Amino acid sequence: MFNFRLQPVLDYRKQLEEKLMLEFADIKRSLDCEKEALKELRKERADLVSRLEKMGKSRLSAADASIYFSYISRMKNEENHREDIICRIEKGLKEKRADLVDASKKKRILEILKEKGLKEYRLFWIDREQKELDEAGIFRAGFRGQGSGGRG
Repeated sequence: MFNFRLQPVLDYRKQLEEKLMLEFADIKRSLDCEKEALKELRKERADLVSRLEKMGKSRLSAADASIYFSYISRMKNEENHREDIICRIEKGLKEKRADLVDASKKKRILEILKEKGLKEYRLFWIDREQKELDEAGIFRAGFRGQGSGGRG
């Protein structure tokens, strides 16, 4: 039976790759949520600006206009904050992707070594079996030759 001596290392590398995949997926999901929140925030701000423009055509008090502008300004600050968060998450995602690629390469190297070892193991046993069959054939041929030579 084939025994890959680096199997514990390969198992560890597989676990590490799976862990990194899960972490990558979590970061990606977080990034998608933040992008969606930013998109909604921008839409809400655009709707508010549109409403303010429509109200501007009619009479709008200075106090109401000030409240709208303050709220729009606050929303813009929130957008900037979300953009910063997205940048940080994207950086983390990029780093995690690099870690994942590295882990996958290291695991693949061990898998290739295992495949090579298994191939060599199979070739060894095929060669050994062939030698045994050859020896058995020679033995039978020699035994037949002795048996027929004694009768003549």
